[in-house]
Amino acid sequence: MKARLLINRILAWTIDFGIIVLYALLLFAVVTMFFDVKEGDLNPYLGQLIGFATMTLPVFTYSFLTERSKWKGTIGKKILNIKVLTDEENKTKSILLRNVLKYLPWELAHIGVHWIFYYESVGREIPIWTCAIVIIPQVIVLIYFVSIILSKGHSSVYDRISGTRLHLVTS
Repeated sequence: MKARLLINRILAWTIDFGIIVLYALLLFAVVTMFFDVKEGDLNPYLGQLIGFATMTLPVFTYSFLTERSKWKGTIGKKILNIKVLTDEENKTKSILLRNVLKYLPWELAHIGVHWIFYYESVGREIPIWTCAIVIIPQVIVLIYFVSIILSKGHSSVYDRISGTRLHLVTS
């Protein structure tokens, strides 16, 4: 029974990740139908800005708004009876910080990928910093995952920093 929250948290993440993948596929379909984008057409700054505005910001907003709502969790968490708890006085700030920290590695990896594509498209050697900015987020996510496992699903590093914790609602 102690592992129930951990199992539910992983399953909730799977559901939410599925929703994100469906959104990404829809976005990809719309872009390829209406725009003729070729690899190397976008400079890394513009590519990053477009990626942030069309992918990261909507996903971040989904997580932030659903966790801040009366549901206190994303669709996956709602289905699996998990609530994100926080001090009601600092609710918005805590949920905002939680999601900034949760999605920061994802955004850092996007930056690295945009620069790798850019350097490859202009035929230049990929600088070490771009490799680091792709690898470091993976290390951060591994630390997040280990912290979730060690806490049996109750909190991650980003939960501890933001003052949030997860709770399994049992009826």
